[in-house]
Amino acid sequence: MSNRKLALGGLSAALVALAATASPLQGTHHGTMAPTNAPSGERAADAPFLARGKTMHLQSFKGQPVMLWQVATWCPSCAIGLQTLAQNQAVIDASKLKVIILRDYQNGGYPGEDMEKFVAANAPALLHDSHFLIGEDTAALFKLYNPRHFVDVYYLIEPNGQVALTASAPSMSFDKIKQFIRKGGPS
Repeated sequence: MSNRKLALGGLSAALVALAATASPLQGTHHGTMAPTNAPSGERAADAPFLARGKTMHLQSFKGQPVMLWQVATWCPSCAIGLQTLAQNQAVIDASKLKVIILRDYQNGGYPGEDMEKFVAANAPALLHDSHFLIGEDTAALFKLYNPRHFVDVYYLIEPNGQVALTASAPSMSFDKIKQFIRKGGPS
């Protein structure tokens, strides 16, 4: 075997070992991501959630486009997704879109900070923006909108209540969100 092949083999082994030890979440938290581009066409079911210290209902947002995003506060891609929304805040603020960001019911079964702290640590500007509503899933909403217990899933809901798209990882799919915003027109 050549020295080059030995070096590449050693490098590969080192990278695998590094990857196995690099994530502090490995072995502790498990979850899968939702499909990245699943059109639905179904009607968005009404369900309660908690925000601003009270119970709210998804149905109360009918008539405006909504992004309903469920996340776990231990999820690294969710933190990056928040940062992506903050980086694109001007696009969202120039639209009619209401972004409802909810922590998965019981944080997906793992400990973690509440949503206010999670958003404050990753995208603090979203906390005081009227286009964003930060809260917590109820068991009822989680059962309806996340029965497969995805770590990161969002729904784009049209003003008429139709689900236009189900996806995950806004950091990787923000172009879909922008297309949805354009379809809804400016505010």
